[in-house]
Amino acid sequence: MKLGANKKEVRTGERIAKAANDSMKAARSELKRLEKVEKMQEKLVQKKKAITERARRKNDETLIARAQEGQNVAIATLERIRADKSRIEAELNNTAATQRHKPQAPANTGASGAMTSDNLADMGTSSAGAETEVSTISTEQEPEEEYIERYPVNEPYAYVTITATIPPIYKLSETKLTEGEQELLKEVKAQLYSTIDVSYSDVDDIETLLKGKMNAIIDTYALGQNINQESRDKILYYIKRDFLGFGKLDAIMHDKMAEDISADGPGIPIFIYHRKYHSIETNIKFEQEELDSLVYKMAQRSGRHISLAKPLLDAALPNQDRLQLSIGSEVTTKGSTFTIRKFKEVPITVIDLVNYGTFSLEMIAYLWMAVDNGANILIAGGTASGKTTVLNAVAMFIPPESKVVTIEDTREINLIHENWIPSVTREVEEGGKGVEMFDLLRSALRQRPEYVLVGEVRGKEAHTLFQAMATGHITMSTVHADSADTVVKRLTKQPINVPLMLLDSLNIIPLQKMVKVGEKGTRRCTKIVEVLGVDFENETLKTNDLFRWRPPDEFEFTGESAIFVKIMDKLNMSEEELGAEFTRRRRILAGMQKRGMTDFHALNDMLRDYRVDPEATEKRIWS
Repeated sequence: MKLGANKKEVRTGERIAKAANDSMKAARSELKRLEKVEKMQEKLVQKKKAITERARRKNDETLIARAQEGQNVAIATLERIRADKSRIEAELNNTAATQRHKPQAPANTGASGAMTSDNLADMGTSSAGAETEVSTISTEQEPEEEYIERYPVNEPYAYVTITATIPPIYKLSETKLTEGEQELLKEVKAQLYSTIDVSYSDVDDIETLLKGKMNAIIDTYALGQNINQESRDKILYYIKRDFLGFGKLDAIMHDKMAEDISADGPGIPIFIYHRKYHSIETNIKFEQEELDSLVYKMAQRSGRHISLAKPLLDAALPNQDRLQLSIGSEVTTKGSTFTIRKFKEVPITVIDLVNYGTFSLEMIAYLWMAVDNGANILIAGGTASGKTTVLNAVAMFIPPESKVVTIEDTREINLIHENWIPSVTREVEEGGKGVEMFDLLRSALRQRPEYVLVGEVRGKEAHTLFQAMATGHITMSTVHADSADTVVKRLTKQPINVPLMLLDSLNIIPLQKMVKVGEKGTRRCTKIVEVLGVDFENETLKTNDLFRWRPPDEFEFTGESAIFVKIMDKLNMSEEELGAEFTRRRRILAGMQKRGMTDFHALNDMLRDYRVDPEATEKRIWS
């Protein structure tokens, strides 16, 4: 048994030696490649500068801004390449100097071929007692082809390149492992699988545990020597990716520009919905076995169960990303699938919506006054038109001290109010009882909330929601519809069946759509419709289109608002006083936009201050 253990140590030691040697070769190879990439990037910078100069000659501010942004990105990328190149040159020079002055140890491989200190020294390792600096990891750089954009998603280990092809491709590149490092990674993973005997949920810091065990495994088989820190860091990246993350998919999960991630079956490229490039194909594919394994892993991480007997699952990951999973080929004939809708931890604010062009400052000021004064709002739009995002952003105008209850199928709304009860439905599990939105809404009305937010109305809960409106509860929700007439048809027909008379309690319907602006599709609030009453004869609503979006990309404001009339009656204000209040709120929002105050904490602080002293708040924003 002892002889077998020694042989295993020798084999592992040889792999570690090979990994260290390979890392030095990889550094030299990386330097040559960076020199080539640097020349390509310099040409791209010159090209971007020429485009900017042409835009300036045309004196078109939009073209100039777009060209300048592209030029700045290209220059920043060039600087990053040069920094990596300088770092690798310095590391190689330091290593060469170390090797020239290092005394040679006697060869001692013996018949068994075990690693010696000489072998390890030549391969970029240090003795067990020496300190090893943590170096920046060399990553795979840009492919030798033109690209539109390149940015890190898990720096310095994973980068995304948007190719300049038609259509563009979302290419993910991760830090490269040498053959020796790959062998060592396999050994470490095998040892971790056999030695970790605790549940991740029972450990306060699982990353520290994994790192400690990984280093212990490497040290055990290194025969008194340590592999260099660069190789350790690269291996640790893949250990965390595969043990704590989602394998090949994990880097995309870190991409803040990815809204949706979907797999349509084995052998088919993963597609994502990118905030800038919209639906785009990636260079990642899963074979059947690894796709099935990933689906089971995501189900387990969400605390739910999926099987061939119950092949469909709607759930949420611990970070609140929404999941829709299918397993096998009986219900999805191409094989297992998944769709992940990313949850935005830092919610989009109304200032962001103005910056994106989704709303104008006047529209946001109007909604601020409406929410402040208890208007019932139903946001309508198609799939992925931004309904829930708008609901979340507008809900930030709810007074901080108000009691809020939110009801959703899957948690998406993210508020900073302390007096807030977020509730979600529960599907029927084996041996349990399901909890539907209708149950949650009935329960919420017993909690005396001032504001009730429902993620989306699609069933019998709508009846209770509109009854809550009629009895004085302030409500906000979303619905799938593309016009005020469609909203009425959706709500009053099967399966929702809300009586037409109850719709009289509704005050405002913002309409969200995907529209084309220039060459790209983008989200816009195409109308803000005020509900004036019910037209029972035609079975529809009497409405007033207060705001309209017009091509190419502008908003119209009629100025005739029924909500403003109600606010004047409620607060006993004159028309001049209301106009001054509206103008002040718009000016404050404009000041926040100008100063780049998009953070939701900054918005919340402003709202608190405004309720105490509006004039002082306006002065502070513009000071």
